[in-house]
Amino acid sequence: MMQNLGATDGQISSGLLAVCFGIGLTTFFLAYTTKAPITIAWSTPGAALIAGAFAAGEGDSELFSHAMGAFLITGVLLIATGLVRPLADLVAKIPGEIAQAMLAGFLLAYCTEPFLNLASNPWLAGPVIAVWLIALWKAPRWAIPAAFVASLVVIAFNFNTEAVDDVILLPHLEFVVPAIDAASIVNIALPLYLVTMASQNLPGLAILKAYDYKLPWKRAMVSTGFMSSVAALFGGLTINLAAISAALSAGSESGVKHLRRWRSAMWSGSTYLVLGLLCSVVVLVISAAPSEVFSTLAGLALVGTFSGSVAGAWKNPAEHSRMPAAVTFIIAASGLTIFGIGAAIWSIAGGLIVRGIILARKQKEEDKIAQEHADHQ
Repeated sequence: MMQNLGATDGQISSGLLAVCFGIGLTTFFLAYTTKAPITIAWSTPGAALIAGAFAAGEGDSELFSHAMGAFLITGVLLIATGLVRPLADLVAKIPGEIAQAMLAGFLLAYCTEPFLNLASNPWLAGPVIAVWLIALWKAPRWAIPAAFVASLVVIAFNFNTEAVDDVILLPHLEFVVPAIDAASIVNIALPLYLVTMASQNLPGLAILKAYDYKLPWKRAMVSTGFMSSVAALFGGLTINLAAISAALSAGSESGVKHLRRWRSAMWSGSTYLVLGLLCSVVVLVISAAPSEVFSTLAGLALVGTFSGSVAGAWKNPAEHSRMPAAVTFIIAASGLTIFGIGAAIWSIAGGLIVRGIILARKQKEEDKIAQEHADHQ
């Protein structure tokens, strides 16, 4: 994606270092000051949006400067969002079952990847799944670490050695002079902001709420917006509240007590700092390894979280709870995108609309019964 924007290899390495350190430091700050498992990530849907917009690969240094200017503006917009109280009040009212259903729908595609890979590439996905199943039987808590080790073994046997030629492995930063104009704001900053809010920040907030954690909205938005703007000066992507990894840290599958799960987020932040220092090596391994191995491992790691989300979404038998949860799950799983807004926000909106209709109908029925009872008296 950054190549399509006209970035050089050095600028790509610099951007990865900047964004990893931004994520790690912001995660440290939020998790430690709130004692909640708040994790930060880069905007994967936003990156996909930008990659699609510049898929032709005709970028140059001027376009890259304008893109970084747009990323800087996106950070400013995130800061402004944290200062607008009505938005925080609105998202805080999302019912828990809708948040859980959204998460389950969002996770479905990831959780199917291991088994789709098993069908298409059994020699790559099969060993990882087999080790996971054996560990799940013998030592459930070590199932994912065992699958990770199996993944490394599979990668070792399928490593593309040609990818290691002429690679500079030392981390470094390169300053980028951002250029700001109306076209880059409209074509990059605004779509990136909308996608980041719809697909990352709002789901991230809802997920923490679903696990009974409170998020300081202002602090989270201002800190992520600030670090996004700083990272843009060195070629980095926009950062935001994590959705998937937030569920991994906040869920009971972590094996940590509820009040201590913030430490899991701290470990996540530490991992990003290490990745920042090893960004060139990480990019090298990922580019030289089969993509099926990583998607298989990620999918297996999220099966437990998916199970818990499904249970939470449908634990309340009431119609005003289960029907909205079902609609939320279906929309989230569909991958729907309208007006640049992803399925996460549309699923929550759909669930809230259905919930409102059902509650309004029930209230009307109760009012009618009450009126009939009053007339008889």
